Amino acid sequence: MKDYRTSHQSERITRQYEEKIYGQGSYDDFLWMWEKGVLTKEVDDLSQDVSDLAYLDFACGTGRIIAYLEEYMERSVGVDIAKEMLGVAERKIKTSKLICADLTKQNVTTEKFDLITAFRFFLNAQPELREESMRVLGSMLRNKNSLLIFNMHGNLWNYRMLTKIWYAIGGRRLNVASLRSGRRLARNHGLEVVRWYGFGLIPKTFYRFFGSRAMFVLDTFLSRIPGTRYISYDLVFVCRQKN
Repeated sequence: MKDYRTSHQSERITRQYEEKIYGQGSYDDFLWMWEKGVLTKEVDDLSQDVSDLAYLDFACGTGRIIAYLEEYMERSVGVDIAKEMLGVAERKIKTSKLICADLTKQNVTTEKFDLITAFRFFLNAQPELREESMRVLGSMLRNKNSLLIFNMHGNLWNYRMLTKIWYAIGGRRLNVASLRSGRRLARNHGLEVVRWYGFGLIPKTFYRFFGSRAMFVLDTFLSRIPGTRYISYDLVFVCRQKN
């Protein structure tokens, strides 16, 4: 696998990310709508126990998550290695600080954080980068009340399994994840998954052909059925330091 660190360092990829992947009405735009609900709930619960929240958004990209969460925080910091993406994030944020750095190689802050998020990173990062990143992020949590929230947007145990088989027939690789792999990644670095969420039973192509909003409403309904999170496309893990 190529080093994932270099994968988003271009203006072309930045434009594609903003205009196509997260363009209005896209599948990922609606997926983000669901993820916002998860993050809002977790931050509301965390703020009941911790005042003056310090927040780090790892691999913050174009600032989607930090721009949304910064209003809940006393201090918020976004870190990414791609300066092109940080240029877009700079236009979205109001109070946050942005740092262009590789946290696995550069110690750019000694601050500890009450909340750390890492979205759309771990699925496609090569195994050694996953481990290095989780090790660093785990060490940056303030205490056992602090949360690390990350996602894996490619659960093997849903329609993505068929996509993976199709890719393999064509000699291509498709990255996948699972509940087990997410838990193992956290456990390897002294963390435990205390909660997890799942969303996305309907394939992306259905969103394009049958209308994104209608499919999102149906997906939301299906997500409330017990057990469907196990076979959902997007998995969100909430972690704490082990007792």
